[in-house]
Amino acid sequence: MDHAFAILAAEHRPMLLAYARALCYGDGHAAEDVVQETLLVACRRLAEFRAENDGHFGRWLRGIARNKALEAHRAAGRGRVVADSRIIEGLEDVFGRLDTPSAGDEAWEETVRRRVRECVGRLTARLQAAVQRVYGDGLNLQAAATAEGATYAAFAQRLSRARELVRVCLEQRSQEQR
Repeated sequence: MDHAFAILAAEHRPMLLAYARALCYGDGHAAEDVVQETLLVACRRLAEFRAENDGHFGRWLRGIARNKALEAHRAAGRGRVVADSRIIEGLEDVFGRLDTPSAGDEAWEETVRRRVRECVGRLTARLQAAVQRVYGDGLNLQAAATAEGATYAAFAQRLSRARELVRVCLEQRSQEQR
């Protein structure tokens, strides 16, 4: 492995592991497998990165991780993997806002969790419930809508609104930190 890639991989590994855990509904072993596969593919395809991604290494890694998680799920039929595009968009919105690990006492993954929890805590109870059903309980949109007594469309709109408010909150927090 190239020394520069090793540095980039080490910097992005905590973010990638947190993202993979979210994709794998918290399954740490499956997430670790996804991260390992992702880094192997990324190392082999590093030349493609420069041409395709305008310097967004974290976003590029997350794309590979999404594909690896879905491939593993389809191939082995093992474990649960987030496949709903709306949920994946929400994950990408959140992780995209937190792409750069910040120096400090807290580990990057814990910093992300803390910031997201704070922003979710600012939502109304109804929006918090939507976030909990999908991201906490691991329900797909249809099951979450049913559990909340809402139509699919109404629940999807509610979750979309919650994600947008969390995204704005995270963006404001990032600007405050600078």
